[in-house]
Amino acid sequence: MKNGTKPAWGALLLLLGAMAVVFPQEAASQRGRDFLFKEPLFSLALNLGYGVPRAGSEVYDDVTDQLTVEKGDFNAVAFGGSIGFRVLPRLEVALEVSYAKSNTPSEFRDWVDMDDLPIQQNTKLSWVPVTASVKAYLFDRGRRVSRFAWVPGSWSPFIGAGGGRVHFSFKQVGDFVDFETYDIFPDVFRSEGDAWIAHLLAGAEYSLSPAFFITGEGRYSWAEAQMDQDYYRFDPIDLSGFRATVGLAVRF
Repeated sequence: MKNGTKPAWGALLLLLGAMAVVFPQEAASQRGRDFLFKEPLFSLALNLGYGVPRAGSEVYDDVTDQLTVEKGDFNAVAFGGSIGFRVLPRLEVALEVSYAKSNTPSEFRDWVDMDDLPIQQNTKLSWVPVTASVKAYLFDRGRRVSRFAWVPGSWSPFIGAGGGRVHFSFKQVGDFVDFETYDIFPDVFRSEGDAWIAHLLAGAEYSLSPAFFITGEGRYSWAEAQMDQDYYRFDPIDLSGFRATVGLAVRF
């Protein structure tokens, strides 16, 4: 794996470690109370979702034409986390990292080997976006009821936008056809790199307690990256697409 993925994995591990410390402490401190002593300034969230790449570039067309792969096969489960910083009562900045990977077994549509057996391979696509978002809440997320008590609202819808960098890896492993000699050979083809990414998002938070809440979000991202190594002749790979997530978060 290239060095471009190390910041993303480091950020995710740091976030998981922070949540492992904060979640139990917050749960213990909130037991028996229905308010916070002060308006929260930070939040930590873990989320799980599903990513649907647009798959609108040349490399996807080539794979789906030659192999028994459909564009929907590049859809994948995504997981990640975020840390949010409240800058105004209805405005938050969130730093986010996530990971998704598809792995599709396939075979050539129109070719078999000398024993009439399928020519098989696996096609893998992974992407790791590391982004920052500005989220605007449509109404107040809670209210102060006294000098020492803050009560969250039951639910809070939001919209937002952001961007950052995304690392991708496209890899094929298995047997292939040399269309000049018609020989069948085993090989590994790969390309990976980084690109800028931008997104729009909308979602809502639902309070479970003063400290904990569920968050749901849909976002659409735009990105494309140059392909290298074995795919350098292809146009930039399309990394745009939609992602929907739900998560558990804590505010403090």
